[in-house]
Amino acid sequence: MMKHTQTILAKFCGRAYSTIASSPLSSSVNNGWKEQDCLVLYGLFRGGYFTHGFKNVYKRREHWHKVDRMQNEHVKLSKELYDTSERYRKAIMQALKEERKSRP
Repeated sequence: MMKHTQTILAKFCGRAYSTIASSPLSSSVNNGWKEQDCLVLYGLFRGGYFTHGFKNVYKRREHWHKVDRMQNEHVKLSKELYDTSERYRKAIMQALKEERKSRP
């Protein structure tokens, strides 16, 4: 099972791992990789996760006007969909009430 995990990680993170492996931390990373130390793999995952998050924050700061416009459009469309579904639900309920009244 660990060999399978190593294959998947190597496939998707090969370049990132090779970059890390050439860094000064390479000996500890290589040892952890060979021993399948969960702490090292967890550390690599967390590092990548936080790096991805910081990149997104930077992009949001850089393109704040686009992000705000997209967010406002999303809120507007969500409200329109909610209003449409409410009108549809009320129409269905009204039709059911009228149908019940018309039955003897």
